[in-house]
Amino acid sequence: QDVYIHKLRNRKIQPRNYTVVLSLDGFRYDYQDIALTPNLDTLSAKGVRAEALIPSFPTLTFANHYTLATGLLPENHGIVANNFVDRKLNMAYRIHDRKSVTDSRFYSGEPIWVTAESQRIRSGVCMWVGCDSEHKGYRPSKWQSYSKSVPYTTRIDSVVQWLSQPYNQRPHLAMCYIEEADEVGHTYGPDSPAIKAAIERTDSIIGYFVKQLNSLSFSDSINLIIVSDHGMAQVDTSHVVRLENYVKEDWLDTLICSPAISFAYCTKNGADLLLNAISNVDGLKAWKRSDIPAKYHISNNIRVGDVLILSESCRSQTFRPNRQLPKGVHGYDADDQLMHGIFYAIGPDFKSGYKVPALYNVDLYELMCSLLCIQPAKTDGSLERIKCVLNQ
Repeated sequence: QDVYIHKLRNRKIQPRNYTVVLSLDGFRYDYQDIALTPNLDTLSAKGVRAEALIPSFPTLTFANHYTLATGLLPENHGIVANNFVDRKLNMAYRIHDRKSVTDSRFYSGEPIWVTAESQRIRSGVCMWVGCDSEHKGYRPSKWQSYSKSVPYTTRIDSVVQWLSQPYNQRPHLAMCYIEEADEVGHTYGPDSPAIKAAIERTDSIIGYFVKQLNSLSFSDSINLIIVSDHGMAQVDTSHVVRLENYVKEDWLDTLICSPAISFAYCTKNGADLLLNAISNVDGLKAWKRSDIPAKYHISNNIRVGDVLILSESCRSQTFRPNRQLPKGVHGYDADDQLMHGIFYAIGPDFKSGYKVPALYNVDLYELMCSLLCIQPAKTDGSLERIKCVLNQ
């Protein structure tokens, strides 16, 4: 706490810098190295690049975006997947259901924009998970709900417009979300020629963002961080586990099934029957919630169901006979290198031309609090692990 008090006092001499965060959904740790990325190359040369950003488990979009925002593991912030059931609320959380994604009862912890707003620091958040739900009585000063139809440059223009407002109205924290690499990765796979074009389009978007930020009169006071929530794996479409061949529906209340990971909410005795049926199925691992290995940090939340079914890397599962499966998948074990994302940073508070080993995404919240000179909430992250990227 003394560190933050010291920074608050120093603010009289040195004004607080701005923190801008851009998330590139599904942008794998090695994508810069397989395509032409002049803008990321410049960021690497002039700022900080991590070898990877290690996600939290499960390596899914909503779980990890909310981890990035809160510094909490999914079992503690409650968004344990893109879709899940909360039996206490008797409700399902589904990413395409506006009613559920804006329901504050699903969200625990304190996202960075709430930490900022509660300490009188304005924030502007464009399409980040949880930004359009009220938390502890706070919302961002400016926010934009997710809409796939809004072009990426328009999203960036919104953020820059917020930053262009008079000093006492503009946010000191701005966050923006872009999904180009994720969409192409799912459709064509990360080993396809299409992903190279998507990487280069994404790099152009970064270039546009940097140019717009540099046009601001206070551009030398902006710290820009670029991250991703997870990577992507090319799946072996010849090895798909068809769960319907093993699982009887009367064992289940609900099965939330995705190619990499499924949550089974079982009827009485259904969990044991389900585990017995799939225990020797090639390409799968499965556990009762209480038996999930500790390294996954997920067993303490009942939203993951009674049985967790995890596909082995590059394999997939389905519970619908006619479902068309994606060619690129994420959601696997966070230790799987193919699931690792990116971290780049540039600005007055960051080192220059500095490459660091892999960082953990659960530490980003603490880093943002440090940059904004605000007191963090309790988290699962560590400033000590990530402060090596800072000048001081």
